[in-house]
Amino acid sequence: MFEVIDDLIKERNLHLFETIDLPERIEIRAPLPASLASGPAKYLADRIGVGETVWSHQAMALDRLQAGENVLVATGTASGKSLIFQLRAFHILLSDESARVLVFYPQKALAADQYARWVRLIEAAGLPISTIARIDGDMGMGERLAALERARLVLMTPDACQAWLMRHVASPIIRRFLADLRLFVLDEAHVYESVFGSNVAFLIRRMLAARRRIAPGDADLQLLAATATIAYPREHLCELTGLDFEVVEEGQNGAPSHPRRLYHLNGPEVGEAAEGNLADLAVGLLAVNPSQRGRFIGFHDSRQGIERIVRGVDDRRVLPYRSGYEAEDRQHIERALRDGRLEGVISTSALELGIDIADMAVGLNLGVPQSRKSFRQRVGRIGRARPGAFIVLAPPNAFKRYGESFQSYYETSVEPSYLYLGNRFIQFAHARCYVDEAEALGAEKGKLPPGIAWPDGFSSAVRYALPGGGRPREFDFIAALGADSPHLNYPLRQVGEANLEIKFQRDTADRLGNIAMNQAIREAYPGATYLHYGRAYKVAEWQTRANDRSIRVFQAEKGGAPTKPLLRTTVNASLEQDGIVDSHILQCDRGLVAEVQLQVTESVEGYRVPGGTHLYKDLRAQNPAMTRKQRDFRTTGIVVRIEDNWFSGGSPEASLARRVVAEGLKDLLARDRSIAPQDIDAVSTNVAMVGPNGPQRVTDCVVIYDAVYGGLRLTEDLFVEFQSYTRQLVRAAEMAGEDALIPLAIAQQLAAWAQSLEKPGAAPIPLLNIPTGWMQIYKPGSEMATYHHNSLISVTLGNPQMFAFGDTSMLVYAHERNGGTQMVTHAQLQPVGQDWQWALWNPATGEIKDIDDPIVLPRDETPSAHEAASSEATILRPPRRPRPTI
Repeated sequence: MFEVIDDLIKERNLHLFETIDLPERIEIRAPLPASLASGPAKYLADRIGVGETVWSHQAMALDRLQAGENVLVATGTASGKSLIFQLRAFHILLSDESARVLVFYPQKALAADQYARWVRLIEAAGLPISTIARIDGDMGMGERLAALERARLVLMTPDACQAWLMRHVASPIIRRFLADLRLFVLDEAHVYESVFGSNVAFLIRRMLAARRRIAPGDADLQLLAATATIAYPREHLCELTGLDFEVVEEGQNGAPSHPRRLYHLNGPEVGEAAEGNLADLAVGLLAVNPSQRGRFIGFHDSRQGIERIVRGVDDRRVLPYRSGYEAEDRQHIERALRDGRLEGVISTSALELGIDIADMAVGLNLGVPQSRKSFRQRVGRIGRARPGAFIVLAPPNAFKRYGESFQSYYETSVEPSYLYLGNRFIQFAHARCYVDEAEALGAEKGKLPPGIAWPDGFSSAVRYALPGGGRPREFDFIAALGADSPHLNYPLRQVGEANLEIKFQRDTADRLGNIAMNQAIREAYPGATYLHYGRAYKVAEWQTRANDRSIRVFQAEKGGAPTKPLLRTTVNASLEQDGIVDSHILQCDRGLVAEVQLQVTESVEGYRVPGGTHLYKDLRAQNPAMTRKQRDFRTTGIVVRIEDNWFSGGSPEASLARRVVAEGLKDLLARDRSIAPQDIDAVSTNVAMVGPNGPQRVTDCVVIYDAVYGGLRLTEDLFVEFQSYTRQLVRAAEMAGEDALIPLAIAQQLAAWAQSLEKPGAAPIPLLNIPTGWMQIYKPGSEMATYHHNSLISVTLGNPQMFAFGDTSMLVYAHERNGGTQMVTHAQLQPVGQDWQWALWNPATGEIKDIDDPIVLPRDETPSAHEAASSEATILRPPRRPRPTI
């Protein structure tokens, strides 16, 4: 195997920087627990060839399970974790004819792969095939209840549990299933982090609460979790489920392993040349006798990137795999992998979990994976039944620029898995679901059942979610998105993120796939060449009608010219008291670092093609479907504001310093804290501070922020350890030289500045000086937005006016749309971007003027709520922090 790879490297004229040899490991065996050695599971163990002994960590975990403990098995890939919960599951099923077992798999590909293994065990145990059911998005709605009624072993994705099972929790079949549930298995538990994991944490609690209500006197439910090696595994599972676990860790792993070799080869990690290098390696592997090299899997963290690589390979023995495919396409690839028809596959992270293809011997990775967890998982796909090789294609200083080597990157402990259960938007979405479930089960809707460790703040979210609960305005969009089907409209992998179907232009029924808004404005904007399953399509238009939220495409001629979006990101930050999160601010006489509330607008303004640039403002005149698309959301992030010449101002040197500092801090945070690349972002331009006149652009500031709705405070650690991060950037620059994330001189200036930061004293509170009889309005000419079928529509405001409505009147603005003048109320407007301002308006005279500077009062002179309420001035405005616009 290693000779094959060495020859390939020489043939392709690639430069090898470093290798890591992972030696063979000898197995350690131990007897099966006595209760299994003579029980029903022993029959199954004999039939599948387990024998009298298992690996030592398997025996330890099974012994604790037989004692009734909740158990977490946190050992490396290919360590036989599946056998542990298989033997425990069949012991329960064969001992109690009424018992049910539920297994959560986080991805459909993994569930499909494991389903075949479970079926073989079902047959070996002499049970009917109807004993098992796999329920996920690929099973029709009409089949699910019947399958659940028959099955005693159910494999399910959390997504299906959220969108279907909990939505119909009052069904007698589902009630009986939950009442009979004896074992709940969470496979690949380290995946439950960030947005997805935070949502699943609430789902698990809601399911446990429903079971308590259905079977109040029956607490006999055991949890078993399996995860690759992560930092603080017990803490993560406790936070995920609200329960405690006994842990079997990597140090107790008795599984054997084949020798593997890791290679760091020179090459770019992004762009056309990088993708061409990986495609070239795949072509080289295809030319080698399969018996010598086994099959291969390539990884790239770009959905469209893997499509381009497969088009470059141009061999049907290699296919792409990613999210967004229809079930038929996905199942075709999975079957071809299992039965050996595919020689290779190029995948996003969708195949890095638990897929066990015995002869998968070579792995290819474009760039350095964003986390060590991801790297370990990808390495774990190869070398299961024979020696394996894993190649990382990355620049010479890909590891040094983070202050480490290839060897230390692999050997350093993996990162913890992060959850943020205090996120108010996630809480509100699950509170909506919880209220529906409580009502369906005849329980008191506003009361949380005891015995469940609900996160702080969830009881308030439940109150807001009750009919007439008086929720704050910031939840209005989330409430509207959930409508009367919160289980369907709040997907686990994103909250508040619109999802669009991809359909053919002239056929309303034939779906090509689906895509989330944050991906769509980068991949499937109007005019884009969109690659799907190895084919090229042109995006004709977006449909945003109430009954049709889709992107329409047609097959591109001659393969389609590549396109790149022209993206513009604007960030509005608030440094007022209620804009700063948890008093997280450090200051000096030359700037500050703070964790703050943010409003982010991402828009695609046009696209590039070979030989030219197309802007929607020009294209729209000829084709009304060619319009700008945008995504607007509220989140949290870290503001770094430095009032020094090397960082502040419009000079090329200062602009470069801001750019490299923003990107360097973002990349280092993502690497150190195992944050997915799509979950955080950074900007060094188009940043504004929201003041009394609206947003005012600044040129002394960078922002690193959560790129998810509502924010999960993934960037909080950057504030907490800011000085440590700046010192690490200096060390990395000293090691990596010219290839450092940040040039050494800039890193040293940043670190020196950071040392002068300290916690500030009390700051004055600015108050607006609004004269009697005047109103605060959005200034005419402001570029605003309003929601139309849950999509943002841009509007340019005209003059304000008061509109009579019954016994009251409301503030409205004129604006031009669809060739005519329309009206929009003040409450419907969303202040997105930075092309808007506040102003003062006198309804009696029609006069409009700019807002004067605010009056600044010391804290002890701040007017009371009663005094503020008694003022004759009318203030039609949201709170000081940027209005939520998710």
